[in-house]
Amino acid sequence: MPVIFLVGDSELSKEERVKELVKEFKGVYTRVHPEDSDKLQVIRSSLSTFGMFGERKVIDVVDFDSWKAKEKKSLQELLPSVPDDVLLVVRAKKALKGFKAEKFELPKPWERDKWVALVEKKMKEKGLKASKEVIELFIDEIGMDEFRVESELEKLALYTSGEVSVEDIQSIVYKSTSPAIDELCFSISEMKYDKAHELVREILRSSDVILVTASLVKHFVELFRAKIFVPEKDRYGWPDVSKYSKELSIPVPKMARFLGFKFKGWKNEPFNHIKAYSKERLAKQLKMLFSFDRAVKFSENPEVVFHEFIESLRGESGV
Repeated sequence: MPVIFLVGDSELSKEERVKELVKEFKGVYTRVHPEDSDKLQVIRSSLSTFGMFGERKVIDVVDFDSWKAKEKKSLQELLPSVPDDVLLVVRAKKALKGFKAEKFELPKPWERDKWVALVEKKMKEKGLKASKEVIELFIDEIGMDEFRVESELEKLALYTSGEVSVEDIQSIVYKSTSPAIDELCFSISEMKYDKAHELVREILRSSDVILVTASLVKHFVELFRAKIFVPEKDRYGWPDVSKYSKELSIPVPKMARFLGFKFKGWKNEPFNHIKAYSKERLAKQLKMLFSFDRAVKFSENPEVVFHEFIESLRGESGV
């Protein structure tokens, strides 16, 4: 009974396995999609006619989970009659009882070490290597999406060879968040107020003002959490960055910059936020931020509100 279920949530791995099965079985390939109105007819026809011509065939049933209940039942009734010259591959979350299954699971979002191992494995397959720090940075820039991991690694393989650096990640990888907004947030929290004024003018021309405001509020909320949780000291190393990033669910690049840790290749000057801010001062600035957020939403000229807010922080900090 040549039926095989490919189960689990790694769709990319299933895709790669189907290609292997087509080569192994040496069959003519047919892909069946859930939206195909004649999908059951196509499968029935394949099961009844291919033996007559001596050809082998691979039928790839994509996303079986989204089939209607009646359609699933009809296919299930066909499975025992699949002939030896047809390989029926069913991609699903779970296999039907009594049929062969191969499992392809992605690490859970909280299983960061497994994501690091997965990216490292895929890098090796493409002739690349990187330190754990760089892999962590890569994951934080693009998120835990297997298709983005694959596409960005392919891009890195085109432009680099051997060791992947921080500079490679920053110049080649497409970031899932706006680097300009991130830089504005850090310009403010690192008390570089003149730079913050310049960035506001640039960013508000192309970015939604509510998004920028929300990003700034989130930035200081995360900084406040870090200040409460992280013991204060003069210097922090990579183990500190990795530990507190995981425990507080703050991306590695952001936690590194909060702690004044600098990756090789980073152009910004280290700024130890934990030492520079007191809990009382951050609590006061958060209150100012919430007032600022309301003012922006009701203002006819949000840019002016931004500049006034930056100046109020400058005055409060004494810089």
